[in-house]
Amino acid sequence: MQTHTTEKRRFKIIYLELTNACNFTCDYCPIDQQTRKKVTMPTDFARRIIDQIAEHKLTHFLTFHLMGEPFLHKDLSMLTGYAEERGIRVRLLTNGSLLETTRNQALFENHLSRLEVGFRTPNDTSFSMRLRGGHLTLAEYIRRTKELIEDKIRLRATTEICIKLFIRSYAAELHIADAYEHLTSAEDNLNLARQLQEHTLAMARKYGFATKDWESVPVRITDGEYFIFPGISLAFNRIQDFWVREQRGEDSSCGYKAVVGGCSAGFRDDFGILASGEVTTCCVDYDGKNVIGDLRKQSLMEVLESAEAKRIKQSFQRFRPPTQFCRECLGGPTLGSSIVKQLTTIAIDVRDRIAPRKNYTVLQGHLGSNDYQ
Repeated sequence: MQTHTTEKRRFKIIYLELTNACNFTCDYCPIDQQTRKKVTMPTDFARRIIDQIAEHKLTHFLTFHLMGEPFLHKDLSMLTGYAEERGIRVRLLTNGSLLETTRNQALFENHLSRLEVGFRTPNDTSFSMRLRGGHLTLAEYIRRTKELIEDKIRLRATTEICIKLFIRSYAAELHIADAYEHLTSAEDNLNLARQLQEHTLAMARKYGFATKDWESVPVRITDGEYFIFPGISLAFNRIQDFWVREQRGEDSSCGYKAVVGGCSAGFRDDFGILASGEVTTCCVDYDGKNVIGDLRKQSLMEVLESAEAKRIKQSFQRFRPPTQFCRECLGGPTLGSSIVKQLTTIAIDVRDRIAPRKNYTVLQGHLGSNDYQ
């Protein structure tokens, strides 16, 4: 039985990477620039880490990725259920290529709180750049995403489903950075969003849900997330230009590093645990450049209470990037884009300190008894 509480926790979310291997090779993700060995976290080791997180009440939310595709882990559903039973909500991010009814149902039965599908590629050009062998087509990819929506509605699952797409970075909007138009085409994004909305409402009607209040929801591109039906949402996230440049082999050290910058990671709101068991600052550290501890040799609390963890947290509180990797991440390839990113991240950080954007402790819009006809 799930035992979720609203008690305040130390972190908003913890990234627990089950594997750093992936079956896609996206042009916006530096999966192939890793020098880390591709590994999968042993199930027993993952359970022990979850135990430490639960026993010390570190977070309400856990996600099973940093790099890699979590659906490649054979015990994903079981680990999801284990974390949920221990009172930790799991927010799972997948590229969506391995979605199928059997897997969907297993995650629903293990009370997964939230499943985010990083769709990201709304046209054939961008989708063809993601494939690592195999014969998956964009049409089949869309079908699998629609099947997930149908499975959720058919099974009355409480799991939130979020389909994620891209919008331009702030620097791109100012025309001082690449827009990566194949990923941010407004027409293609809107066409896909309308398809998903129409399918969602059709499936809702098919399985006996009232849709009148949701038929007038406007499909739009926005910086954020909105529901198109209870428990089913669309999200538009800004492109992480740093990751794109890393994947394309561009030398970040040749750009303009940040002198100042804002970030809610770095052991303040969140941190990451790599599949090897090493602990790092954030979900962006794809190659373990900010590793400060190893859970094969230390307890999680020993790492979190270390002098280095405290130094990094304090540095970000003062808007000072604490490591070389952080300075590169918060900088940009041109002076203009670097300045925009530094100022923008500080503004977002200040806003979040005053009024946090996302409360991970509360699920929104799940299907309930009042949604039936």
